[in-house]
Amino acid sequence: MSTDLQKIVSGMTESHLNNIMQLAFFYTGNMEIYAVNVSKIQNFVILNEIEIVPNRDSSSIIIGVADIRGEVVTFVDLDRWLGIPECDSSVYSVGIVCNINFRRIGFFVREIIGIEDRFSYELKKLSSHILKILYETRITINGRERPSSIFDIERLMSESGFPPETPPFVAPEPKQDHFVHKKVLIAEDSATAAKKLADFFASLRIEYEIYGDGADLIDRLDKIDPGATGMIVTDLEMPMKDGFQVIAHMKQNARLSSLPVVVNSSMTSSGIAEKIRRLGVTDFVNKSDTHALFALVERYMKNSKE
Repeated sequence: MSTDLQKIVSGMTESHLNNIMQLAFFYTGNMEIYAVNVSKIQNFVILNEIEIVPNRDSSSIIIGVADIRGEVVTFVDLDRWLGIPECDSSVYSVGIVCNINFRRIGFFVREIIGIEDRFSYELKKLSSHILKILYETRITINGRERPSSIFDIERLMSESGFPPETPPFVAPEPKQDHFVHKKVLIAEDSATAAKKLADFFASLRIEYEIYGDGADLIDRLDKIDPGATGMIVTDLEMPMKDGFQVIAHMKQNARLSSLPVVVNSSMTSSGIAEKIRRLGVTDFVNKSDTHALFALVERYMKNSKE
């Protein structure tokens, strides 16, 4: 089972270009059905084949750490974070290890149901107050259609107590008119990541607009004055229209093709970076690296008359 699933993860290549999200569906300890984007999964592990050094802090959702093929992985209690009633640890059989912004986080599941594709119209965006869940979809199991939730793994990472891998970004005190008076347009569906971007650009006194989906950003791009826009920042994993489609729309439109595009994503694999380059974009930063994002803002929006 684990080998077959791992082959699917390793072979995931072109689905994003068709706005298809590949999801790994699984049962939690109490048999609730959740899913995570395959592009964020590094590997699956059989729990009885690894040794976890436990975390003695009972107030933390961090379970402990394990050496997985020479890499240290921190495992967290996904069920507890989601508010699912606790159950005996013996029910868990598989660990899912994800790579988020070059950091590895794992969680236990009772059973992997399978990996399936979902088109954008099969993903329902929830109201903003349900911040731990990004979308809902459905899956058929033994002839019965069941609801499934796709959780915000970036929020899980941020709320797990992981130390930042880069020093906190402190905005320099800009000189008057340090940046050109142009707007930054952003597509980001994670409320956690969107808040970080809002704080980042506000600290630089740069005007910005944030859209929760690539389709909304594309609609806005078709109405803007390109000369009044400094740069575009887009996530990749989004419903309706994803970041790849945002980029393709811009590159195929003469009005928009020269605007700077920065991909700000937690999907940090070399395969993803290669797809972006094929679409004509080379500026790719992981979501946690605000220092790299600031360098790009300096490149594209610093006032040349300063």
